[in-house]
This record gives sequence, structure tokens and C-alpha cells, in this order.
Amino acid sequence: MAKIRAIVNGVSFYTTTAAIREQRVGDNSMQNTALRFALDCMGKSQGIGRNVHLYDHKMQKHSFDVQLSVCGNAYK
Repeated sequence: MAKIRAIVNGVSFYTTTAAIREQRVGDNSMQNTALRFALDCMGKSQGIGRNVHLYDHKMQKHSFDVQLSVCGNAYK
């Protein structure tokens, strides 16, 4: 469980990899899905920036600019 600094659409906050994997970071399920996708793409890297596009049940596009970075020496 590493501490992660996340920036989603310009809003910065701290969370953990476990919270992202369990999709319990926030109330918005689409944002949780975007964070999970970015974390999966990040793998063992120290950070990643992704533009994630998701579609809701009405086929409306929602975009999330996601940046994730590992805080400190979490992956040593």
C-alpha cells in the first residue's frame, strides 16, 4: 500500500493504492474507474499522466485528466 498524490481535473489530493484498487477514493464512480485505469497503466513506475474518457449510460462522454505520483520511497 503506497501513498499516492493524485490530481484529477486540477484538484489535488492524497490517497493510497489500496483505496484506488478498491475504487473507494470518492463518491463519483466514473472518477474511481478513471483512477483505477491510470493506476493499472502506471504499474511500477513512479508516476503517470493520462487523459481518460468514459461514457455513461446515456452515451455521454466524460473526460478525466488524471495524474498519479508515488509519494516518497514507497516502491523501494
